[in-house]
Amino acid sequence: MNRSAIKERLRARLLEVRREMAFEEVYRLSLRVQKRFLRSPLYRNAGRLALYSSFSNEVLTDELFQKANEEGKEVYYPRVIKAGRSHLAFFRVAHLKELKPGSYEIPEPEEKEARVTAATFDLVVVPGVAFDLTGARVGFGKGYYDMALEGFKCPVVALAYDFQVVNELIPSEPHDVRVSAIVTEKRIVRTSAGAQAGTTKERRERG
Repeated sequence: MNRSAIKERLRARLLEVRREMAFEEVYRLSLRVQKRFLRSPLYRNAGRLALYSSFSNEVLTDELFQKANEEGKEVYYPRVIKAGRSHLAFFRVAHLKELKPGSYEIPEPEEKEARVTAATFDLVVVPGVAFDLTGARVGFGKGYYDMALEGFKCPVVALAYDFQVVNELIPSEPHDVRVSAIVTEKRIVRTSAGAQAGTTKERRERG
């Protein structure tokens, strides 16, 4: 079985499990994930971070946004830009009401002149369907985050339910983005990719 077929089979299996979750369970587990993440140095050390709008029973991020906003952190959300080759662009959001259904009915910020690149973030929080202990990630297969975060240096943190972290190795390509850590309702998994990334602030201090 080739790499694509292995990833597609894993994607289909875990998406089915996630789709069957009741909203009460999504909310309960998401709250535990977010609280665990808020206590971590990964969050505390980030002044500028990107979040995602949850879709199809992904771990919710509303609590993270509210806390980060209260603490004066800069929070950005991605928007799919379809001009030319479709890609993600990140725009600052001051209130969740600014997010409106966009591509694939996922809430997105409006397109503005002021946008930032992934290289300027201290932390990027991403969703996903499956992850392994090395940081390999399976998303929906569109490749938007892989393109957006190409060449980045800041930590990339995934929020997931614990069943989405698999013991088998996920086949990946050189261009696939690996996550630095995976935060679940039960644990924080520091991946081998995480050892190679530091916050933007830490990189500046290292010169």
